[in-house]
Amino acid sequence: MQQVPIGPHGRPDINPYERDIDMTVPLTFLDRSLGDIPMRLTADDRFLLDTATFLKLLRPILNDEAHVRLSDHLAGRTQFGPEDLDGTGIGLTYDPSTLAVVVVQVGAEQRATLDLFAPPKDDLDDITLQPESFSAYLNLSAIQSYVWEGSNNTSPPTINFDGAVRVGPVVFEGDAQFGQQFTLSGEGYKFRRNYARLVYDQPQDYRRWFVGDLDVEIRGQQAYVQMGGIGVLRQQRRFNTFRAAILQANRQLILQRESTVRFLRNGSLYREMRLQPGRYDFSSLPLVAGSNDIQIQVTDNSGAVQNLAYQQYLDPIDLDPGDFEYSAYIGPTSKRFGYAPDYKGPVAFSGFFRKAFFNAPAIGIGLQASKDVQTLTGQTQLVLRNGGRVLLDAAGSHSKNAGAGFAGGISYEHFFDRGGLSDSMTLRADYISPRFSTLSNIQGINSNSMTVSAQYTRQFSMKFLTTSTASYIKGRGILGDSYRAGVTGYYRFDPRWTFRTGVEYTKFPSASSTSGFSVLVGLVFQPDYRRRAEARYESRDNLAELSYNQSGLNQLNSVGFGGVVTRQDQSAQAVGYASYSANRFDVAVSHGTFGPSLSNIANINATTLRVGTTIAYTDGMVGLGRRINDSFMLLKPHKNLGKRDVVVGQSLAQNDYIARSGPLGAAVHNFLGSYSTQSVQYDVESPPPGYDTGPGVFRVHPPYKSGYAARVGTDAFASAIGTLMLTPEKPVSLIGGRVTLLDVREGDNPQPTPFFTNSVGRFAVPNLLPGRRYLVETYGSNGTVDKAFEFTVPTETTGLVDLGTVRSGSFQ
Repeated sequence: MQQVPIGPHGRPDINPYERDIDMTVPLTFLDRSLGDIPMRLTADDRFLLDTATFLKLLRPILNDEAHVRLSDHLAGRTQFGPEDLDGTGIGLTYDPSTLAVVVVQVGAEQRATLDLFAPPKDDLDDITLQPESFSAYLNLSAIQSYVWEGSNNTSPPTINFDGAVRVGPVVFEGDAQFGQQFTLSGEGYKFRRNYARLVYDQPQDYRRWFVGDLDVEIRGQQAYVQMGGIGVLRQQRRFNTFRAAILQANRQLILQRESTVRFLRNGSLYREMRLQPGRYDFSSLPLVAGSNDIQIQVTDNSGAVQNLAYQQYLDPIDLDPGDFEYSAYIGPTSKRFGYAPDYKGPVAFSGFFRKAFFNAPAIGIGLQASKDVQTLTGQTQLVLRNGGRVLLDAAGSHSKNAGAGFAGGISYEHFFDRGGLSDSMTLRADYISPRFSTLSNIQGINSNSMTVSAQYTRQFSMKFLTTSTASYIKGRGILGDSYRAGVTGYYRFDPRWTFRTGVEYTKFPSASSTSGFSVLVGLVFQPDYRRRAEARYESRDNLAELSYNQSGLNQLNSVGFGGVVTRQDQSAQAVGYASYSANRFDVAVSHGTFGPSLSNIANINATTLRVGTTIAYTDGMVGLGRRINDSFMLLKPHKNLGKRDVVVGQSLAQNDYIARSGPLGAAVHNFLGSYSTQSVQYDVESPPPGYDTGPGVFRVHPPYKSGYAARVGTDAFASAIGTLMLTPEKPVSLIGGRVTLLDVREGDNPQPTPFFTNSVGRFAVPNLLPGRRYLVETYGSNGTVDKAFEFTVPTETTGLVDLGTVRSGSFQ
């Protein structure tokens, strides 16, 4: 920090204006900002901080014991100076060059434990908008196809609709359609329900309850079955999608001096960092599956070196170490798969429990049972010291029709960390006995007895890698065996161009399938994440294909399009498609042509058109928009904004809007995901000068399929500007104060708002009510409050009120 000369009061001259100045400044510690804090620069060059804000901002820095001692030490003070911290082990200074208060001293024994590798967490303290207790939406789409040749060109359109209604913590969700259906009794235009259920979440426990058509999850050798009834699922990743697969143990590092710390994992440097004295937690250090040899080298500022080492085995089974998950579903089963469930089958149970430990093999068990069949499954894995692991699956079954059966699987996975490059290998073998049965296969019909597969990926450099695969399927009865083996190489010329080539040998049991060797070559051009073009050729079917795709965005007037042209022996086809996202709907069209060759590719032509929209409701607002998959927000302007539209998006740069309000109702933000904190940016198109539209961003943490309502604008929308003068030649510069509403009415918020002037006396006062009178007061030395002036906001103002030059002590 720059040196400040000593002023007339015997202290560094941090306030040259010789009167108290109130301001808000950042509070910093080391290389990070803790937040903003109110501060008063006194006329005698002292600085005073707000006690409550200081204790709140310093909470992450101090451990529990030190924070309690500091709170007790400052008890009874609304403001304090750095001299009031004597004896606490904490030191402060003010840096006028950066207008920041700097915490320059915190004892190592006072510091809270800092997690060095912790993943980012949702900051629930800055949530500014809560979901409504009642919300609903309905997605609608119509699909129509037309075949240009023949007499039977078209059939009735297919109408799909799905949506959700949330009442308090309970969500009803459903999906259904009207469309042409083909059955053994013929075809007809019928209604079909895909699912309808109630969902209740307990996010703090990572638990979800279902009633109705169940969303059955399975693990290991379990089989999926359509089921209606009641179910429960405990799964952390459903409520914490972005969690990191890291170890959570209890490993800490205590530094007495400033040090350089290097973390090495399996011989490779993972991270190097410079740390201040204090206590640090490194148990969240990301590990790889299998054996992890960790070395920690600590070099302090005296040159002393310490080496720490330990070995950790990561055994996740798709779970964070120490985590567990389970499910349980019970109800009648459906006998027809792929159609509306009928639930005429027997009552069944399906469930599992899985647990991952810190230093022991993880386990998983499962049970599926009905009166006709029972299946018991188990899972575990052994973590090897060489960076590999063995996974084991087993299941036993009993069916009244097939008797007893067995299924088992074993796989070996190995990850090779080569210091920036990595290889991986997977071997898998599965066996199914002739009579192994499940809820979806009561008869125990198993056409294959054994499957063996292997894959090895080798990364030669950052540009070149190969993937080798092999598989063998042993058929049962009259069904023969199948083989497949091949290797594919990928070479990346630059970030846009990739060349791939490979060779493969296959053998199928059926004579109608093509066996033998095949060569593949392809060239991929991908300039960005939205656009991709590829040309490829496969010798087996003499197949040549050229494709291009440019995906659309969830923004107004976004366009996506692409096409595929394919030619092989005796056939050729070309398909082109495009999509457009409007404010209130989206539309997609595709056209395909088919023929025996490229010269006769247009023998058959078919066109498909899809149009979709959404209607959403919450808190008295209605809006039409594009498809909603989870949560949503409706935004509309305040009545005093007239016909001006509200625009909304995750980023409003370059006018990239997701939605806007208008004659068809509120703007519909259709892209909010549940259980993660997100920012929603909004603005008003061409607002009146001086109109206060608010902060321009909402922070939300949506529950499952919830709805938000936001009315942009306020009754207190006016802003006043002017210049405060003490005399015609002398401005009232750099002074603080407050603005108070004088004619308070029912429903008003009479709390004063801050008032500041700059070095030439200019000021701006936001959030003012038209037609109301306000008092401006300024803070003097020794804590005095002086009346500066009064003014009235004109009733007919559209936003900005220019008070011009205001004399201190005047009344306007």
